[in-house]
Amino acid sequence: MGAQILKIAYFIFVVLLLFNLTIFIHELGHYLVGRWRGAKIERFAVWFGPALWSRTVNGVEFRLGCIPLGGYVAFPQLSMEAIEGKSDTPLADLPPLRPKDKIPILLAGSFANILLGIVVACVVTIVGLPRDASNSDLKVGYVPANSAERDAGFQPGDRIVTINGKQVNDWDEVRQRVALSLSERVQVGIERGHETKVLELQPSKDSLLKIRMLNLDHANIPVLAKVIPNSVAQKAGLREKDEFHEVDGIRVLSVGHLKELIGARKGKLTTLVLVRKGRRIQVQITPEAEKTTGLGMIGVRLDARVENDKVVIVNPSPWSQLTKSVLLMVDTLNALIHT
Repeated sequence: MGAQILKIAYFIFVVLLLFNLTIFIHELGHYLVGRWRGAKIERFAVWFGPALWSRTVNGVEFRLGCIPLGGYVAFPQLSMEAIEGKSDTPLADLPPLRPKDKIPILLAGSFANILLGIVVACVVTIVGLPRDASNSDLKVGYVPANSAERDAGFQPGDRIVTINGKQVNDWDEVRQRVALSLSERVQVGIERGHETKVLELQPSKDSLLKIRMLNLDHANIPVLAKVIPNSVAQKAGLREKDEFHEVDGIRVLSVGHLKELIGARKGKLTTLVLVRKGRRIQVQITPEAEKTTGLGMIGVRLDARVENDKVVIVNPSPWSQLTKSVLLMVDTLNALIHT
């Protein structure tokens, strides 16, 4: 739990750092080109509101505001008082800027951000980008009963290879392609053993944001987190941190898959293959009926562990990073237009 909180805090810190770096570089572009084109500059401000810090150098006030929502460079000759505030210099005392001076100043911020993106992409290529290796394992671990995915023919163990005819390499790309599909119905290419199939379905939508998504579980290994006192699991000798690998000879592909297998074996003697401290053991157990659903249960609480939980370093080329970003923006615009 602590590690997860630190991971979230680190993610938030990195996002805020990059966001503010983008603001600074954007305004720096306006400032440098404004200097080059001979424009009057009164203020270089990062963030809005009253100043937390301010210093004037060569007639230009450099300021850090207290509201972290952007920034600006104050050019009296561009007449942008709504953003920059009232100018201290009478406009009549300044020569007007020509269009060939104004246009580069106005475009400089966006151009600076593009250059920043190229620099960051080159750094990522050299240093590498950490990725969860399991994210590239597109094996389906569980298909919920009574779901559009189950009706379309998905089975645990299927490996996703394409979405709407386009190859996908990880679960991030799967989610992106499904969410941004131009059609309500999505075609999913899968590999099942040595066979390749295309399954078509109309995915459900997230209840909060109405984003189209596949209702499938990622393959994982169920891990026993807690044994309920006086349960059949306790009587059978199951222990915390036991890993469930097989049920009656069927390989367990996820927590959801295990629950389904156990649920279907109410009152039946069932053989479990567990891994305990690196050793494979067999346990026989008879699931009891759960009071409300009538499904089989053994009295445990479960966590999930991915089979390949290593972090790998990838070195995508700058071109592939920029291309992926552009394609994501194009796909997003297409999806918004066709919604």
